[in-house]
Amino acid sequence: MLAGGPVGQLDLEADDTAESKGLVRVGGQPLAWRTLQGFREARMLTRTVLVGGDRDWSGVDDWVPGQETLMGSFEAGVNACGESSEPVLVCCGDLPFLPGAALDDFVERCRRRPEASLWYGYLRQENSLRKYPRLPHTWARLQDGTYCGSGVMVLRPEVMQRMRAAMERLTHARKNMFKLAHCLGWGNLLNYGLGRLTVARAEKAGQGIFGVRCAGIETPYAELGFNVDDAESLSEARRILQEVGDPYASSRTHG
Repeated sequence: MLAGGPVGQLDLEADDTAESKGLVRVGGQPLAWRTLQGFREARMLTRTVLVGGDRDWSGVDDWVPGQETLMGSFEAGVNACGESSEPVLVCCGDLPFLPGAALDDFVERCRRRPEASLWYGYLRQENSLRKYPRLPHTWARLQDGTYCGSGVMVLRPEVMQRMRAAMERLTHARKNMFKLAHCLGWGNLLNYGLGRLTVARAEKAGQGIFGVRCAGIETPYAELGFNVDDAESLSEARRILQEVGDPYASSRTHG
């Protein structure tokens, strides 16, 4: 789980001295700690490596410090998983409402595509709006439907090195659908502009970029698309906790 990164423009609560994004408090608890509770609930994950955040949080098997860049933290986390050939689930540490069931469901969906070496999660617009109608998103209109990216992906660790350069480009483009389409190639960019780009075509383009089989994995869980990326999404997360209730209101951060 990637829990580092700069605080940026996120508004801190009173007396919050967070020095990284994952430590910003939401409803009195650090953002990445809330994400970690989903990992603790999940049944299909065997080991949790935390990059950044607090190494003393319960549920963390291994900890490595956050790096200067998102890609650096990504690579450090994958490398910390050791020599295992088992696929690694990579999750952003800014998903405040992440349930363990969402992670289990995502892993199961990835297993149905064993031919792939890289699985990327995406969310259908209507599923997101049904649960979080006020949450802002950058939407991609494809021939199959309108989607946004999610905060989770899975990859086989042995392909990490040869994918690094492409991953760097994709990481920078992931919040800008125009740049993302550009990374996928001009033909796909044209198809995207004409509304003819499909998930299947995007998968084939990904294979050309990364040199490995790619699979787009649609998740029905809107929580996987609730990334706290800016002041607006942070405000919405706090509003939900105040109006709906906070299941971790009385929890201790290290519990």
